[in-house]
Amino acid sequence: MLSLIFLIFQILFAVFFLYLCLAFITGAPFVPSTNPVSKSMVQRAGIKKGMKIYDLGSGNGKLLMLAAKYGATAIGYEINPFLVITSNLRSMFSPYRRNIHTYWKNFWKADIHDADVVFVYLLPWKMDVLEKKLVHDCRRGCIIISNSFIFPNLNLIKKDETNHVFTFRM
Repeated sequence: MLSLIFLIFQILFAVFFLYLCLAFITGAPFVPSTNPVSKSMVQRAGIKKGMKIYDLGSGNGKLLMLAAKYGATAIGYEINPFLVITSNLRSMFSPYRRNIHTYWKNFWKADIHDADVVFVYLLPWKMDVLEKKLVHDCRRGCIIISNSFIFPNLNLIKKDETNHVFTFRM
């Protein structure tokens, strides 16, 4: 019986490791944003009730919950199913749960054409590829908030150098 439990644990660990590797290849591994950075990202977005917010690689859903607190519809795409489950469990106990939606999906294939704000926290070598997706998919005036890394050609409108948060407008 103990060996069966150990085998199940090993399989779950292997699956978790696979998704960590997959996330690193497709965008970035899960690195949670600190509370000051998360608050800065949400403040710089200028979120108002009724806005549609997307978090590409939403991790544990922290930004989604902060955005929903301001009345936005917050949608997260995450490739790691364990983080999707975590985010969905967290949102179930949130007073803003009706405005928070997390999907197990590769954000490279996500439809974000109706975004008012897009949150991103990717690796530097993926920013130029993501920029092309954002230029293609996002409407004029959409705000892009990036944690730590800048886009090569987007219009930088604000920056919080203390928290390394950058704001761009399409």
